Amino acid sequence: MNCRAALRRACPLGAFTLVELLVVISIIGVLVGLLVPAVQASREAARKAHCINNLKQIGLALHNHISAKKSLPAGYVSRVLNNGDDAGPGWAWGAHLLPYMEQSPLFELMDEKVAVNSYAATALRLKMVPGFICPSDSGLQPVIDIPAYITKTSICKMASASYVGSAGTVRPTCKLCRDWFDGVFGRNHPVEPRELEDGLSQTLAIGERATDWANAALWGVVPNSILLDNQRPDKFAAGPAYVLGTTFKDGFNICTDETIDADSTSYAESFGSVHPGGCNFAFCDGGVRFVFENVDPGVMNALATRASIAKGGDLLDPIIHDSPF
Repeated sequence: MNCRAALRRACPLGAFTLVELLVVISIIGVLVGLLVPAVQASREAARKAHCINNLKQIGLALHNHISAKKSLPAGYVSRVLNNGDDAGPGWAWGAHLLPYMEQSPLFELMDEKVAVNSYAATALRLKMVPGFICPSDSGLQPVIDIPAYITKTSICKMASASYVGSAGTVRPTCKLCRDWFDGVFGRNHPVEPRELEDGLSQTLAIGERATDWANAALWGVVPNSILLDNQRPDKFAAGPAYVLGTTFKDGFNICTDETIDADSTSYAESFGSVHPGGCNFAFCDGGVRFVFENVDPGVMNALATRASIAKGGDLLDPIIHDSPF
């Protein structure tokens, strides 16, 4: 008998039994089941931190704008028709912050006298700026269609964004009251720090809007446009809602399920975030805070207004205008 055969008899080769193999597979499955949520939570924490950093940069840009212009930028700039509707050009607060966010080359391409939806502005209008995009919003499309009222056909395309300026408690969808906003951003009126009676640290400036609720846009407001409600496609808001957001008596992160009246208005103009439990907001002092979605709506509405009291005088159910046009 040779040595190799003798060694095999002395030390027989071991093997897994079927039961042992199943136990090992089960243990691996449990470990993977524990690992995947931890990895997902870690990734979301990184995305949330990225979003917070975006808003910090926007907050700093707001303060640099104040230093240079003595005011915040207007929510958007437009001529006003006799019926209160917009006539353009429509360039919004985000476009006016570009020089203060190391995006001067883009800003220099902008002609503020040219309509944001004009052919001449096409190349600029399609430029997406990463600092205005939340990485957690997986449903966001880089470029979106801007549909027209009545026909619903596309007027133009525009680069997306994840953040909208706070118009307060007055809905920017109402063309008869767009200039009576009680927040920080609205049509044609650059708000000065002295108008923030609550103080800069107690007033919302910019908040998130994820595409689960509706789209947001970077460059401006297109006249006669509408913003479709992504939760309820049969509902819509008016064009200013692409760059402006408002608070509702239901708060934010509102889901239109069976608890919401079927005939209720659209929440396309609201704030909303896919970060678990709440939403990131930049305040007028430049600070960024994560506001939990179960916050008292009255507190939220007080933060959204320049002077604690909403236009209707009731913070729990402030004045809300139903007519989008």
